[in-house]
Amino acid sequence: MKTRIIITIIFLFKAAEIFTCNSCGGGTSDLAVLSLDGTALINLGFTFDKYNGVWDQNGKWRSNDYSQSQIKTVLNSAYRISRHLQFAIALPFISNRSNIPGLKQTGSGIGDLILGGRYEFTHEFQPKKKGKKLSLDTKLPYTALTFGMSVPTGVSEETALNGVDITGKGFYMSSLGLSVIKSIVKSRLQFIFDFSWQHSFEKNYKSMFGIPLNSDYIKQPGDKFNYSLAVNYIFNSWHAITLTASGFSQSSYEINNVPGVNSQEKSTNFVLSYTYYPSIPFRITTSVKMGIPNDNFGKNVPGSTTFNLFFTYYFSDLNLK
Repeated sequence: MKTRIIITIIFLFKAAEIFTCNSCGGGTSDLAVLSLDGTALINLGFTFDKYNGVWDQNGKWRSNDYSQSQIKTVLNSAYRISRHLQFAIALPFISNRSNIPGLKQTGSGIGDLILGGRYEFTHEFQPKKKGKKLSLDTKLPYTALTFGMSVPTGVSEETALNGVDITGKGFYMSSLGLSVIKSIVKSRLQFIFDFSWQHSFEKNYKSMFGIPLNSDYIKQPGDKFNYSLAVNYIFNSWHAITLTASGFSQSSYEINNVPGVNSQEKSTNFVLSYTYYPSIPFRITTSVKMGIPNDNFGKNVPGSTTFNLFFTYYFSDLNLK
């Protein structure tokens, strides 16, 4: 069996001060990755976020007094254009739930459309010519430039009448990053590193939660830096596990060119994933993401326990020269 790798990294965002659930369409890295020996894939994912609390502006952890959760169903697909270039697209459906007294408790809708791709500079264990002989290059890692765009197709805080109705950010986001994979033991043990810079474009709000604004309200979200380090261990042709440490740091936002007070954000999370391969083209991945509900593991962001389930199918192999 040829070893194939799918990396699905999900970044969480805070959508509105009034509602601390992850009410958004997802980040630009919320995409499946197609390996070199595949033409295309389709991926169906289910994510359940149970919000436990929030880190305040001082990094102090505060538990939730009320139950808040989100279910996200994502359909995404990737297609390889050439040996070095692939593209992907994802569209989520968001369902929010909260039991805060006096507020609407459920809401759902389409999230933000996510477009992305990667240009792969090098691949692991590729043939190289030495004199007249061919051999495998065991030194070069897999390296790729990643890029993406999030399109505001969901409902944002500008027009939503309640916090649970928010399913998108309301503004465009771009992403540029680097992905590196290095196998320590071929087809057995891998280290995966991803880093990305995410830029959000300013938004001129005409209303807020459906109420017209009588003055300018131009918001420039802060730049966001995402990072993750994962260890992937492949037991055999049927089973693999991955342990990931990930996080982000985001600079202050600005309202009408004035920096928001205590608006910087950061978070650290840990993910344990298990993948089962019933057949060569099909795989099932389950994972759980947890933050550490203690002080100084986040700032100005909600914390949650997240359960994920992904079904992925590869289409016919592609022999790229």
